[in-house]
Amino acid sequence: MEAPDFRLHDTAHSAYGFADLKGEKLTVLVFWATWSSNSQKALRQMQELRQTYAGSGLSVIAINVDRQEMNEAVLARIRQLVERQQITLPVLVDQGLRVFNDYGVIAVPSLVVLNEKRVIRRELSGYPLLGAADLKQYLEVALENRPLTATQEVVGYQPDKRAVRFWNMGRSSMKSERTADMAEGWFKKAIAAAPDFTLPYLSLGTLYYRQHRLTEAQQQFEAVLQRKPDNALALGSLGQLALDQGNLAGAEQRLTAALQADESYLPGYYLMGVVKGRQKELEQALVWFRQAEARNPREYRLFVYRGQLFEDQDNLAAAAAEYRKALELIVEQP
Repeated sequence: MEAPDFRLHDTAHSAYGFADLKGEKLTVLVFWATWSSNSQKALRQMQELRQTYAGSGLSVIAINVDRQEMNEAVLARIRQLVERQQITLPVLVDQGLRVFNDYGVIAVPSLVVLNEKRVIRRELSGYPLLGAADLKQYLEVALENRPLTATQEVVGYQPDKRAVRFWNMGRSSMKSERTADMAEGWFKKAIAAAPDFTLPYLSLGTLYYRQHRLTEAQQQFEAVLQRKPDNALALGSLGQLALDQGNLAGAEQRLTAALQADESYLPGYYLMGVVKGRQKELEQALVWFRQAEARNPREYRLFVYRGQLFEDQDNLAAAAAEYRKALELIVEQP
């Protein structure tokens, strides 16, 4: 698919867009945060790769996603890390996390490889070691004009362009309460235009879930699994539905499958914490919550769920601390 365009400011408040910084052949977007240790690894490796292949048409753009609202203190922290790690990549700041959301990023760091026309060629979520090595190999082969192997040449399902436009219209409609009712129609049009395009099903399922139309939401997520049985978002959403219905065994099964499909799927970790808490396995629950926090300490939902766990244990002081942290993170959001 063609990726969304963007225009962001760097830490010195100068504005840049994709066209200003793109490579002649490939451009890697690195979504990173100062609180993510793997982000620093990703930045260093991509910087080395850019230095090696800068003359071969490669560009790398580092997009910081530390938090929704970027104040001077946050900008100073970003500058300090960039200087300390000697990062020379262009660093842009995603104020409001608009690009983060437009690209559907679910883990930090995440890498997206675009060609010169802004079409997505590869993506890597969470920066697992094996995936990072495979991505690096793909970039090297593509930039050196060597023939790609059958595995490297894999191209995903290409939906009808009309379906993509309808889906994007639906997503835009969902962002406003005033136009949210229109989203259902756009998603249904996208499905009709390209029945194997899974994103409209996921979006429609999410819309139904927010509207408490749970049976219809479940049908949409199951429709995704019929087309892609290892889709982590659909598996995780069905796990959430099972959890809401009190089906702990079913929730655990779905969430386990979601994490097996994508180890960077953040909701899987804190929802497993909820499952273990309700199964009275307190220590295991806390392990899952710690794993979620290690992956993204700015996800307010994990603090809400952990607060509920402590509240159920009558540990009200600990519960209040968790809720306070969640509120601090919520207040930061626009």
